[in-house]
Amino acid sequence: MKKILFLLSLSLIVMALSTSSFMENWKYSEIFKPAGLSVAVYDLGENKFILRENSEKVLTSASIQKLFSTAIAIHSLGPKHQFETKLAYTGTIVDGVLRGDIYIFPNFNPTLGNKKFNRDLSEVTGVIKSWLSRNKVKTINGIKIIDSTLESETLPRTWLWEDIGNYYGANPCGTVFNENIVELYFESGKPGEQTKIVKKVPDLPLLHFENRVKASKQNKDLAYCFGGPYDKGLIIEGTIPANRRNFKVKAALQRPQRGLSYLVYNALKKSGIIIKGQYGAYSKPQKKYKQFAVVKSAFVEQIAKRTNHKSVNILAENLLQNSYRVSNSNESMETWVKNYLKTQFDIDVSGMRIKDGSGLSCFNAVSSKQFVELLIKMKDNDAFKKSIPVAGKSGTVRSFLKNSPLNGKVRCKSGSMTGVRSYAGYLDNEGKRYAFSIIVNNPGGSDSEVITKIEELLNYINSL
Repeated sequence: MKKILFLLSLSLIVMALSTSSFMENWKYSEIFKPAGLSVAVYDLGENKFILRENSEKVLTSASIQKLFSTAIAIHSLGPKHQFETKLAYTGTIVDGVLRGDIYIFPNFNPTLGNKKFNRDLSEVTGVIKSWLSRNKVKTINGIKIIDSTLESETLPRTWLWEDIGNYYGANPCGTVFNENIVELYFESGKPGEQTKIVKKVPDLPLLHFENRVKASKQNKDLAYCFGGPYDKGLIIEGTIPANRRNFKVKAALQRPQRGLSYLVYNALKKSGIIIKGQYGAYSKPQKKYKQFAVVKSAFVEQIAKRTNHKSVNILAENLLQNSYRVSNSNESMETWVKNYLKTQFDIDVSGMRIKDGSGLSCFNAVSSKQFVELLIKMKDNDAFKKSIPVAGKSGTVRSFLKNSPLNGKVRCKSGSMTGVRSYAGYLDNEGKRYAFSIIVNNPGGSDSEVITKIEELLNYINSL
């Protein structure tokens, strides 16, 4: 028995020395010399950390921040929770005429009209038309969107100007329609020539674009959009490939409340409903109203899956906002989030900064240990684990670890922005189960070189 214990102790010492030797070489490689580095790996079978390198150092985390938002939503709201858009009317019905308006309360429903969830405008207009038909109404006054955030600043304050006009910087307000994206279709000629916008989807009359995009020899979408969420237009600069037809560029949809009201108004008019008044958006009801229907969102677990698989910023922001709203907390959202992580997930939040729910803010600061503590707490939550894509197979990590023994063996969320590369998730292979987080800030090499080094580390961990 003593011999067995001795051999076991010896093997653990050898493994520790081997790990120490590998990490010394890995962390002191040229690419990491100028970098901020935080690494934590936890053995879920042995219930202990097996690797910690600056694990408590808080760094800019980028999109792995979405793991906090999706975990909190699944944990606090429940995986089967649905958000509800209310439909209501004002006034009275007399001889086929509604002497009032149709009210639409989007109410932070994140999948309203979302094509990725097989939804479109008809989920709203269809219900309205059915109600009008049942009540033999052929004429109404107008269409009004009621959104309490209309006069509020819902865009995270630390987002950069260069981001907020682009699709990934769409405003996470109370009205989210098809992820608040507008698709612009360009026609380009010879390199250096001015391009043309030939189509907009949705085509909104009050949405204007100043097109400064030119054709280029480069076969890349290098067009960027600039403008605030309540501006009357966007400026689009940069280049797209030459000699293209219907080249798609996605931008943030400005003033989505007014945009949605127009789309519903236009669809109802085309269906034969007479609308005497106008469409518009207001922060609160102007008159007393009666609710006649609700439009439910997809389940939280479905929203979380798209959030993490496709790294959709507006969905991450919306999930966190909804969790915070339901709590009825008087604290700031950042304080509430940190308290929730501390009390519900046993996370040490020392030094943590939470400036948004998606990771788009470069002012977020989180350590690898804090992410791993979240992963430990959520390790048996199926809805959460399924929301995370599989490396080499799906989502934003479909190319990560693809040509390694870990292809299909790791579930992880990736994060990237200028000067940042991060991963956090689970390694599950042949009985080995680890939770890990790796965050790199300002490395001394290319993004592809950083990814290669991170793959090297994960393959080493798998060999232990």
